[in-house]
This record gives sequence, structure tokens and C-alpha cells, in this order.
Amino acid sequence: MDDPNLFAQIFNQRGALLTFFGVLGGMVRSATIRTTWREGLRVSFIGGATAFGVGVLGPMLARPWIGDLPEGMETALGTLCAAAFIVGLVAVTIIERMIEGKTITTAED
Repeated sequence: MDDPNLFAQIFNQRGALLTFFGVLGGMVRSATIRTTWREGLRVSFIGGATAFGVGVLGPMLARPWIGDLPEGMETALGTLCAAAFIVGLVAVTIIERMIEGKTITTAED
């Protein structure tokens, strides 16, 4: 590692915000479907970890749910946080469907 700031660049305030909103999305999912506290903790962790891992690609991945964005809005902090929330909300469902080998389809299919 030649760059000593690499760790700080990855785990910065933006990453913390994306993780927070991903966890919040997971918590909303858990509260909505009334899971146990253990299941809620699992869903929240997966939502936060996925939102952090997806990072700034969230608006592109959440495009089916949020639609096309105006030019330049993909990198706005509010857009990133909203996309992280949506990623946290649907992450566990998408991951479980992928593990089971099911396809992810939309309502039009």
C-alpha cells in the first residue's frame, strides 16, 4: 500500500452515511413484515453492508424503483442516501432470491 490515506478514503463520512441509511432501510423492512429481533438484526446488517458496498453505484442500481435522474444528481448526497435506503430495503430479498437461484423480475414481466 503506497497510499496511507486509502483506508480513510474508503471509510469516510459518505460511507458512514450510506451504511446508516442502508441499515435504516433494513429496519423499515423488518418492521413492516414484523420479523423477530434476530431476523431484524440480520436484515439491518445485510442492508447496511450492501449499501456500503454498493456505495455511489446505488442510484444506478435503484433506477428501476426511482427512475431516471436529472444530469448531475447521481452524486448528490441526498440522492445517494435515498438510494442507500432503497438498497437496504430490498438487499436481503434480492440476495435471498439469488441464493435460491430465482430470477429477479419486475411487475411488467
